[in-house]
Amino acid sequence: MKSLASFILPSILGLVAGVGHGIASHHQELPFSLADQVVESVQGAVFN
Repeated sequence: MKSLASFILPSILGLVAGVGHGIASHHQELPFSLADQVVESVQGAVFN
């Protein structure tokens, strides 16, 4: 049961953080979405 709890709790916290980030980005009208930021960082890491 502990292994299941150690998987579910971080998953729920990550989901809440992601939704919160999306809401904050939308209200602040930020130019990049979270997905765009991830793609840029991955491309920068791969091609540099």
